[in-house]
Amino acid sequence: MEPVKYYVSHNDQQLGPWTVSEIVSKVNSGELSHLDYLYDESAEDWISLLEFEPVGSQLQRGKPALPPKEKPQLDVANNSTDETQEQDSSNASKISDELSTEWYILKGENKFGPFSYTEVVKMLQQKVIFEFDFAWNASMTAWQRIAEITQFNEDKIKALKNTLMPEISEVFFRRRHRRVAYGGTILVHDNKTVWKGRGVEISSGGAGVVMENSMVVPGQVLYLHFKPGDGVPPFNAVCEVVSKKFEDGVQEKNASVQYGLKFLNLNEDTQGFLQEFTKRGVAA
Repeated sequence: MEPVKYYVSHNDQQLGPWTVSEIVSKVNSGELSHLDYLYDESAEDWISLLEFEPVGSQLQRGKPALPPKEKPQLDVANNSTDETQEQDSSNASKISDELSTEWYILKGENKFGPFSYTEVVKMLQQKVIFEFDFAWNASMTAWQRIAEITQFNEDKIKALKNTLMPEISEVFFRRRHRRVAYGGTILVHDNKTVWKGRGVEISSGGAGVVMENSMVVPGQVLYLHFKPGDGVPPFNAVCEVVSKKFEDGVQEKNASVQYGLKFLNLNEDTQGFLQEFTKRGVAA
């Protein structure tokens, strides 16, 4: 029986088709990236190589026996006594150090890496990994939850986003759906329990919702009733959880958690309204 072949999306180009072993070989050679996607006909969707088990299981390298080596740093010549130049040099050096550090990821029981700092940020942006997954680098003594690592907190990433370094700016991509601020009240249920949530942002493709329920996990399907408020009429939606972020670090079961939700089922009238509403609202 001929092995199954898959198409791969790399740098916005569709390549292939290739077998699993061919894809793994191309990733290991650098021809493809861990962050690329393949089309899985059984799921009728594009899936990241790391999340596609036949490929991801072969790409695991895990935490090394010896600490990963950092790339050599260039000496920064600074003979000027100007304080501004010294500060700029110091900031550039710090950013350079962060970009050169090799990171390893622990996702469930699977270990991956090494990745550059920008690759980890991009995986967070693309929801390949989440804030509750773990990361490690040579300066750390143990795996640590990404939500608790300073280099990956929201303020740090926002600050890096504003730099002019191409390694950083190319990580941030245009979102498919424009998102706007939204503070409405939401009733959530999972076919067993009902609880309240409050909106943070909304788009025609999904919503950001804060809930005092830390037990919800990415991939879970929830049923939401959006109450009228903040300029949005009442509507119902079936949603998939695609991201999870603790508001004040990882805490107890009832800790406030912000979830990213993707609309799976939304009637056409509501979708049309949200498309127009997000054109007028304040971008989130």
